[in-house]
Amino acid sequence: MTIVTAALLGAGIGAGLWLIVDTLFASQNKIPARVRLGARRRRTGKLERLLSEAGHPRVSPAMFIVTASLVALVTGAVVAWLIPIPVLAALAVGAIGFAGFGYVRKQRESRYRRLQQAWPGLIDHLRAGIRSGSDVTTAMMALPDTLPPDIRHGVEHFRASIDRGMGTDAALTELASRWANPVSDRICQVLRMAHEVGGTDLPSVLLQLQQSVRSDLAVREDARAAQSWIRSAALLALCAPWIVLVVIGTREQTIGAYQSVQGTVILLVGALVSVVAYRMMKSIGALPESSRWIG
Repeated sequence: MTIVTAALLGAGIGAGLWLIVDTLFASQNKIPARVRLGARRRRTGKLERLLSEAGHPRVSPAMFIVTASLVALVTGAVVAWLIPIPVLAALAVGAIGFAGFGYVRKQRESRYRRLQQAWPGLIDHLRAGIRSGSDVTTAMMALPDTLPPDIRHGVEHFRASIDRGMGTDAALTELASRWANPVSDRICQVLRMAHEVGGTDLPSVLLQLQQSVRSDLAVREDARAAQSWIRSAALLALCAPWIVLVVIGTREQTIGAYQSVQGTVILLVGALVSVVAYRMMKSIGALPESSRWIG
């Protein structure tokens, strides 16, 4: 009886997904091809920008989606083999798929914090070079190799671009896209303006930017320290019921209970509540992000 119920449930879910997909494709056919292409490029551009800001500029959106999908499907198959509850395997596939995007966002946040701590030192080197009489290009080329890897690789690429004969303006624009950070956008824009029109106030402008970065870093670190234990406790409370379900999911009584229609509804409602609670936790504890000027 449970096999028949699971089959009927799977057929119902498959039919519902097919109707949703068919409706989406039917509605998209009424939209001009140019509009559909623009929307697809915007979605791909957001993912490409996320990967770039996370430190993976060479990973294409298609490669990331394919990899995340394969990992999610393999995980779902393992869960279905260990715990024969169909809806739990489907939830595992969705959870791992979204966890891939969450992992990349976590990497972007970690990289942003590393760069925030490194920008004041970079600005110090630039101010010292410009105050000694060097122009923008020479000051950039003379940056030391002791900078953090996230910054040093961009500087090395800038040097290679200048050696190939690329203009300073284009090289700085390319460097800002490679660094992919709001502060680096401001630094590169200030250097571009100083290179194009000149500016005796460039050291003082860089000093003000350095002070702004340091004050923003101090405020963000204080806020993270104040809410870190709250977010950790909320995340533990969110994951605890699912961990318990996995632990007891190998018992025959548990498998039989959750293979029924009532058990499936309970798991689906629990997954929905978990997603809503996680989104609320993230939105309440999120700090405002600085907008980028370039890219």
